[in-house]
Amino acid sequence: MKALLAIDGSTESAFGLETAASFSWPSGAELVVLTVLPLEADLYGGPWTAGVAYVPPPDLLDRVRADRKEVLEQAAVRLRRPGLDVTTRFVEGRAASVIVDTAREIGADLIIVGARGHGAIEKAFLGSVSAEVVDQAPCAVLVARRPAAGRILIGTDGSDVAKTAARFVAESRLFGTSDVRVVHAIDVNPSWWLGYTPGDASFAVDAYDRVLTEARQHSDEVTSSMAAELRSEGIAASTASVQGPAAAVIVNEAASWRADLVVVGTRGNGLLKRILLGSTARSVLHHADASVLIARPMTSVHPEPGTTIESADTVPA
Repeated sequence: MKALLAIDGSTESAFGLETAASFSWPSGAELVVLTVLPLEADLYGGPWTAGVAYVPPPDLLDRVRADRKEVLEQAAVRLRRPGLDVTTRFVEGRAASVIVDTAREIGADLIIVGARGHGAIEKAFLGSVSAEVVDQAPCAVLVARRPAAGRILIGTDGSDVAKTAARFVAESRLFGTSDVRVVHAIDVNPSWWLGYTPGDASFAVDAYDRVLTEARQHSDEVTSSMAAELRSEGIAASTASVQGPAAAVIVNEAASWRADLVVVGTRGNGLLKRILLGSTARSVLHHADASVLIARPMTSVHPEPGTTIESADTVPA
């Protein structure tokens, strides 16, 4: 397992740090802690309106550099423990690009970032840095909004794409002490079944009931199968089948179950695949109060079965 944690000293990146500290890291895992020093144009806010004089303090960049290095050193101390190789990197550049490029360079299986960053635009909605990393990353991305991952909700529709979410939870060996719930949305829209007249509806009700019953049976089978696979890996797992649109069901179930982390699968990168991410995974990413992990097919994780490194201390959920 190789992971990349990107931090900048903000409250949001601190959630990522504490989430990483709460993991049960497998023996031999590697964690790179990265901070990116902004380019001067980003640091000073970009071009200024004509007629406005702005002279930044001459030592501003040095102060920011010193502050980021201190944040990096403190994070490394927080995360280091026997069996986990923690290294740090300090890079100047454009944050999202540096994070994605570093993940590719080290062959990361997971990137951990905060939900937002600095600046007015980045504070809007998800945050431009986090959103770009999710779109461009070659591996799974955890967007942190909570300081732990003790309760994990996995959304599934039974597809191979959805199974990548459960596979990541099981194969990464990071969540051995977590409680997991698998949820499936029973999304049978009744509108077209009921027709346009009362007569249409009377003929359609029985057929709709049969389809709904079959959908519920399918949902139970899908969630039970995934939960059984997780249990076979030593992970405590329960199931839930809820009627409604998939994204809304996942977001609402995460809130009612008080999930720390929601895990959903996606196909990968590229324009078409980012569009495919949009319907359910992107809605969950933007609207869930919990942290969200977007899982992609894993290619480089080689955990040692049965060996884990416990977290340094207990992080409250």
